[in-house]
Amino acid sequence: MKRFIYLFLAVLILGSCGTPDVVNNDTDPNNPSIENAAPAIDTEIKDSLPDGLDFQGETINLYIREPDFDEEFYTESENGDIVNDAIYRRNAAVEERLNVKLNVIPGPGWQNYDMAMNNMRRSVASDEQAYDIISGWSARVPILAAEGLFLNLYGLKYLNFSEPWWNKSITDELTIAGKLNFASGDINTSLLGTCLIIFENFKIREDLNLPNIYDTVFDNKWTFDYMNNLVKDIYQDLNGDGIRDIEDFYGAGWHQGNYLVAFLSSSNVHMTKKDADNIPYLDIEHEKIAALVNKVYDFIYNNEGVFDTGQEIMEMFVNNRCYISAGYLYFPNVYYRNMESDYGIIPYPKYDEHQEKYMTGIQNGLHLMCVPKNCAKTDAVGAFMEAMASESYKSVTPVYFETAMKIKYARDEIVPKMLDIIRDGVDLNFAKIYSYSLGDVWDGPMRQVVGSKSNNYASWFETNRLKIETALDNLIELMLEAG
Repeated sequence: MKRFIYLFLAVLILGSCGTPDVVNNDTDPNNPSIENAAPAIDTEIKDSLPDGLDFQGETINLYIREPDFDEEFYTESENGDIVNDAIYRRNAAVEERLNVKLNVIPGPGWQNYDMAMNNMRRSVASDEQAYDIISGWSARVPILAAEGLFLNLYGLKYLNFSEPWWNKSITDELTIAGKLNFASGDINTSLLGTCLIIFENFKIREDLNLPNIYDTVFDNKWTFDYMNNLVKDIYQDLNGDGIRDIEDFYGAGWHQGNYLVAFLSSSNVHMTKKDADNIPYLDIEHEKIAALVNKVYDFIYNNEGVFDTGQEIMEMFVNNRCYISAGYLYFPNVYYRNMESDYGIIPYPKYDEHQEKYMTGIQNGLHLMCVPKNCAKTDAVGAFMEAMASESYKSVTPVYFETAMKIKYARDEIVPKMLDIIRDGVDLNFAKIYSYSLGDVWDGPMRQVVGSKSNNYASWFETNRLKIETALDNLIELMLEAG
């Protein structure tokens, strides 16, 4: 099940990767949200690798995070599962094409990722060259770039980041003074599974005669305020105990942490810009963030129709006890596959109607590809990464978009259109990816302010200003020194 989740999901909304043409909404054929969706994938597109590359059976040692996303690269054999078999064939095709052998090395998961990072440091410091490529956890691995552990990917032969199988937003945001330590795209299926979305219960919509959110999305009126007002009067004390608890009925079931942080992305918040030398500096939209913090605080703590809980929200949604609920794109196969009531998938709301497009928040579980600075196989590694990415784009992405999403998990014909909008709005930025290294500059407003039942963003930032500014200065200095 887990293997299917992440591989299926990753093909849907990778920010740089194309998806099949979107059919216009029948009620609004000129809708800009639909017209701006990604073009169809050209499965005949060729990468720029020269013919006849032969690396004489070289082993490519790839270090991954386990057990969270080991299926991105590893499968033992074909077994009839379409995802498993596609990954197996992709790996085999690349190995045969380049005459290399992939050796996947599992490392600790997120709970023990300090150990994984120490393994990377030790491998470089001792020059043991244990890993040729690292698929690193984006929440933590970026700090190692400041320690000078990784090569500049622009210096690797055969890599071409102008191709559609590489995520352009990651490439642009993480290029610092002409240096790029990390890349991602079709090669990393984890990017999809970490996208945050909203589920809508159709049975409840029909029972309460509520407006069609799909129409609201297509009309570009699906905003935070609209969502807040939509659910504010939806509450019923089902068990009659006079206490708002999990047994009651709500307009929205929510969870803090990542589900709140996603509102920063969906509101198109910016915290950094780059100077003429392509070096990031703080340019935080304080007024907008303060207003958003107030909105989210009101939504979570003052809206009677919202129930703030933990993982129980999936049970509430399945059992028709909340109308809308936030979650991840892997939920349909894990939690909702046997749900009797039909449901829809919609993007997180815009900040307001003036916002150009719907934006999608990414939880930091995604992976970033990087190469240790002592790698002695740079030509083979560059060719391998490019071949894996291009082959994934051509043979994995189309299969799962068409088969898994459009047929297996869509409960209606509008879901594919919603997923194109969601994919088209994937938001990845420097402040978010480096938040852990920058005093929680990105996560702090929601996790630390709203999470502590406060809406005083200004006070929080003033308290943390020096820490954040110093952290950024130190990070940039270290990255520039790393060369």
